[in-house]
Amino acid sequence: MGKTKNSPLVTPMPETDAPKMIAIKFAVPEPLLEDMRELAKAEGWSEAALHRIFWEKGFAAHAEGSNKRLVNRNLRAKNNSEP
Repeated sequence: MGKTKNSPLVTPMPETDAPKMIAIKFAVPEPLLEDMRELAKAEGWSEAALHRIFWEKGFAAHAEGSNKRLVNRNLRAKNNSEP
């Protein structure tokens, strides 16, 4: 029986000339990365620009969900405290 070796694909954050940017290391599934690169090419965007778009949209979706949960929790608490 052959031994398999898991060797993760390491891709550094793309270089950017944008001011005040911080490079962040994170992991994504390889098929997702390939889909992202195809989308960047089709849209005519640099890979760095697409990374920023994903971060921004992902954060916006998270913040929206978080805000909705907070509002719902406050409404439930208010409804439970009313006679």
